[in-house]
Amino acid sequence: MLINCKTARCILLLTLAFAWAQPVAAQQFSLYGTGTLWDSFENPSQKAFELDISRQFASNFLFLNSGANANFSGPGKAAVKNSILYENGLSYTPLDVDSRQFNRFNVSTNNYLLMFRLLKTVKYQRELGFSWQTRAETQGILHNQALIIFKTRTDSSLNGVMQYLDRKGKDQLSTTDIEAQSYHQIGFTYKEQYNKRFSYGVKLSYLSGIAQNSLKVSSAELIPGTNTFNVDGDLKSSYNYHDIDRGYITPGFKNPGMSLSLSGNFKLKNGVYVLTNLKDIGFIRWSKNSYRNNESIDINPLGDSNDQLDYIQNSLVKQHYTTLINGKAEALVNKEIGFFKPSLLISKSLFNHSGDIVLINSYNYKALNLSVSGAYNLNEYYQFGAQVMLKSPNVEFFIGSDNILQSYTSTVLLTQNEESRKENFNEGIAGAAAYIGFALKFGRIVSHPQNENYIPGINHRMPGTGILHKLFGNRD
Repeated sequence: MLINCKTARCILLLTLAFAWAQPVAAQQFSLYGTGTLWDSFENPSQKAFELDISRQFASNFLFLNSGANANFSGPGKAAVKNSILYENGLSYTPLDVDSRQFNRFNVSTNNYLLMFRLLKTVKYQRELGFSWQTRAETQGILHNQALIIFKTRTDSSLNGVMQYLDRKGKDQLSTTDIEAQSYHQIGFTYKEQYNKRFSYGVKLSYLSGIAQNSLKVSSAELIPGTNTFNVDGDLKSSYNYHDIDRGYITPGFKNPGMSLSLSGNFKLKNGVYVLTNLKDIGFIRWSKNSYRNNESIDINPLGDSNDQLDYIQNSLVKQHYTTLINGKAEALVNKEIGFFKPSLLISKSLFNHSGDIVLINSYNYKALNLSVSGAYNLNEYYQFGAQVMLKSPNVEFFIGSDNILQSYTSTVLLTQNEESRKENFNEGIAGAAAYIGFALKFGRIVSHPQNENYIPGINHRMPGTGILHKLFGNRD
């Protein structure tokens, strides 16, 4: 994996940089159970149409429905921020190499480029949908020792290898486990109202992989008398950095995959609403032109970065492999109490440590919907969010953040002038999140049979308005 880097720290930060480079997008907790077009694609049993008031078709008309959720927890928050902002930022960051805490990070993106949905039948309220979205999923765990190894020698600090040798705790380099992948998801949804209290939905998707990087260290030992580590683990990359072009971005069949979402919701007699999801269970098969190394290699983090990366590149062999996407199991419970609707959402990733427990409070006044949320993630961080939505039967617009306080703090830290940033050198970035969306319904209003004022063949169109009539006139 060859890339031009000025310092060896890029080896460790490579996957982090891949994650931060993605467009902004997130889980959007406050949109669960809102009946928006986004909600109907993320939770396929959710209806997007209301009989007698909604028009038959709904779309975002290529308006990007997007958001971002990036979180970092652990003692290395300031170190990662400084590595992004400064050439030798890590060298000035105090890190406890004997700490029992681990650094965990999670970055997820979900961008709907196109959404189209229609109400197919009034009976059973069957809805069909098509969507095209791009997603990115990054998660990882690493110890402070994995960060200080890439510290460089300065007048005020020893290099990270010496600090590693002086540690009192055990070797924690083997805890390093980082993965990032991005892909297109082209989905088809079907929803049916089985009876008055229960509806179900299915989303079947074709996946087209864009890029994948992962690093899993099983052991790392310092070779005596040197600054070189013998690292044993599994390194994967779906591409060579020399060969990146537009062909990697467009969807195709080079890196194919499939995913399935199953969803059901229940309305209990006491008014309690329950939504359950088994969401995005799937895989991507990366092509035979991908790269992998699952053998031990020697790395000198204080050596020339280009030489090190050349060495790593030469150790890789072309090989196809398969990765899972971030499937989840979810449950939402809420109840409307007048204009107020409290909700409890539990969302657990099936293939990694991440998971969220969320409390959502929504307030409705006519077309205005305001929501506030509080979430605890199993990676040991909290989020506080807010959302503003304008929603009528046929138009919807929303903007919000799942992590509004940290988003503001991170924006301030990253946009300050250089002098101000140096004053806040040991303040870390814990996370950021934002999202925005729009959708519009069009076509005729779909009604219950007893309220229907549309009769096919009679008021389908006005006489004399057909295309053939306009071209050839009346028939004899």
